[in-house]
Amino acid sequence: MTFQEAHEKLDVIIDKHDLSWFEPEEKDVFLNLAQQEFVNQRYSEFEINEKRRQDIRTLVTTQVSTGNTITIPNDMLYVLSVKGEFIVTSLGQNELRETSIRPIQHDDVNKIIHDPFNKPTNFDPVYITNSNEISIKCDSAASNVSLVYIKEPIAVDGTNTPNGVFDTPSYTHNEIINIAVRKMLGSIEQQNYDLQVNEIQNQE
Repeated sequence: MTFQEAHEKLDVIIDKHDLSWFEPEEKDVFLNLAQQEFVNQRYSEFEINEKRRQDIRTLVTTQVSTGNTITIPNDMLYVLSVKGEFIVTSLGQNELRETSIRPIQHDDVNKIIHDPFNKPTNFDPVYITNSNEISIKCDSAASNVSLVYIKEPIAVDGTNTPNGVFDTPSYTHNEIINIAVRKMLGSIEQQNYDLQVNEIQNQE
């Protein structure tokens, strides 16, 4: 669905509720708020069921790098997983092994680094997230580090780019529009607000 088509669908639904006209810029604002709510809610339930994963599957992205520092991509919204290849010693032999890298809180990292029993190793690496990078703690440099994340969806701008399209799967577009309508109804305190909330719940 293009942004222009989303605008037109909003007009149809709003007209059905006999509401005042919304300007194109206002429609974009509500559609972006709706899209943000949709993605955030789906991410919060990403591991619960397959539908939630499919709802935002087109936003799942992978970045591969080398070393113990990953520059956070500009479009990253949420980290899903981090894994890398590490040299580990097993039975006296060095081998390259792929290992998941688990997140750790900032207030815990200094404790475990100086704790010989919990110190991060190539067998059990950890990472912390700073303002613009992900830092991996382990014995040595990692290689082929894969950062899997959910990217921010493209902003809806039907005013200037009417032929632009949503980043999410096509079947989710009506759900996003219904969330936008709910927000529009709520913004003008319409009695139809509750009806629209029920419609959104029933579309699951």
